[in-house]
Amino acid sequence: MIKGLYSAYTSMEAAWRYQEILADNIANATTVGFKREVAAAQALPSLVVAQQEPVPAPLPTRIQQVIGQVGTGQFLAEFQTDFSAGPWKQTGEELDLALEQGFFVVQSPTGERFYTRDGRFGRDATGHLVTSTGLFVLGADGQPITLPPGRVSVAEDGTIRAGDAVVGQLLVLDFAPGELERAGPSYFTAQGAGTPVVGGVHQGYLELSNAQLTEELTTLLAVHRAYQASQTVLATLDGTLERAAGELGRFGG
Repeated sequence: MIKGLYSAYTSMEAAWRYQEILADNIANATTVGFKREVAAAQALPSLVVAQQEPVPAPLPTRIQQVIGQVGTGQFLAEFQTDFSAGPWKQTGEELDLALEQGFFVVQSPTGERFYTRDGRFGRDATGHLVTSTGLFVLGADGQPITLPPGRVSVAEDGTIRAGDAVVGQLLVLDFAPGELERAGPSYFTAQGAGTPVVGGVHQGYLELSNAQLTEELTTLLAVHRAYQASQTVLATLDGTLERAAGELGRFGG
């Protein structure tokens, strides 16, 4: 019975943590460039249940007859970011950009680099191309891109032109699975240097979140029901143990 309590508790813990992940996905279902988190649940080792039978004399040993296994619950083995592309939205804005592959490279005023699929860009007071949060967008030379006054065009290879004059080229990098670590809803830091990507830049589009609200809500409801079921089992077993302890105390007295 104690093993049943442990199994119910670990299942509740896994469901609780999964609900936290799903709640974050739901909160960012409208965040441009957001990549949802997914959880991989893994079963804890099962216990083998066996019946011991005496061996006829003169052997003093006993043999075991396996009659089944008892599960001991689940735990969340790992969290993974789903880097699949989100749907695109056409905005027609000259500084809204979407990528087929890779990540824009942006930089904080202190020089820290981040990587994002959020292409909502604009100009700051000094003419720098910046993100919606004020980070500098870097060019292929590794420096912040500065735009002249007036309209600009962005080619598929990331080249930025003001009229016929080239004013810069976007730095786009791609990374192997596991090299990126989340640093915000739409931002990541990287362990590796990344691989340059040329091409696949689309002006006037944005990539939306890849978290689909209906799917996330459906999963959240299923996980919540699993949590409630484990909670009911835990309460039932706890009550049974309490009654058993009371009976033992009555007979012992």
